[in-house]
Amino acid sequence: MGKFSPTRQHGDCEEITNPSTAFGRRRRNWIEAYGDVPAGQVVDASCGNKHCIALRHAYLRARVEPPGTYRKIADRVHKLKVGQHFEVKGVGTDERSRNRFRSGLYAAARLDKVSVRGQPDGSVRVTKVGEWSSVGA
Repeated sequence: MGKFSPTRQHGDCEEITNPSTAFGRRRRNWIEAYGDVPAGQVVDASCGNKHCIALRHAYLRARVEPPGTYRKIADRVHKLKVGQHFEVKGVGTDERSRNRFRSGLYAAARLDKVSVRGQPDGSVRVTKVGEWSSVGA
């Protein structure tokens, strides 16, 4: 079999089992046939079949990035003055959920120093505690 998923014919599509593998295979097929994929573009299947890897169905489309949850929260933090806070509901009471939220927010709010405190009801209090200096020492 090898390391790749087996392909099969379905109508005029050539399909592969895993959609993630199909995405990579479509991209690789495009590069072999037409050259590099431009930045901000992805190779998609015109037939709408996420499993299709047929080159005749491949086309370029703009990459669509959904707006990130953490980015929106980081934008709210950035508008705060140092010492101000707000609550984010529904994060969860378990440590794993809070750690995931904390690390995602820290990555998104790179210029602001943020404190994240868990509340008993499953929400977290996000407090702006300072700003990182953008000038090197």
